[in-house]
Amino acid sequence: MSALKTPTRGEIAHLAVDAKTHEIICADLSLNNVTDSEAFPCLIRQTRRKIRSAVADGADDTRLSHDEQRRKEISALIPPQRGAGYWSGEYADRNRAVVNQRLSGSIARWKWTTDYNRCSIAETAIYRIKPLFGGSLTLRDDDG
Repeated sequence: MSALKTPTRGEIAHLAVDAKTHEIICADLSLNNVTDSEAFPCLIRQTRRKIRSAVADGADDTRLSHDEQRRKEISALIPPQRGAGYWSGEYADRNRAVVNQRLSGSIARWKWTTDYNRCSIAETAIYRIKPLFGGSLTLRDDDG
């Protein structure tokens, strides 16, 4: 997921991209004060497509994001934040990443042993899309 900012209006377009096809799967327009981790579950809810796994950066390491992914049976590839603790309950994917982080001293080994490199592939897709928007988004009507 990535964001395109519209500085004059204080809005952000959040985008989710298929890492293989570089296709935009879903998009959401929010105010500037909405974080990526708050927008992430909304993007997941939008799509009717079956998503096997989602790759995101450490900013999306929130219970809200993980809960929405579990609800839609999506395997989460989100690195935990530095010094993250275990979460009780059904957060096995995240807790495995925390174990890797604690044993190796960094999250680098976890990234190497998982498909986390797809995150950079998806970011490449986002950087290809951004010039098409020209750095800004406009709407004729705020009601969409």
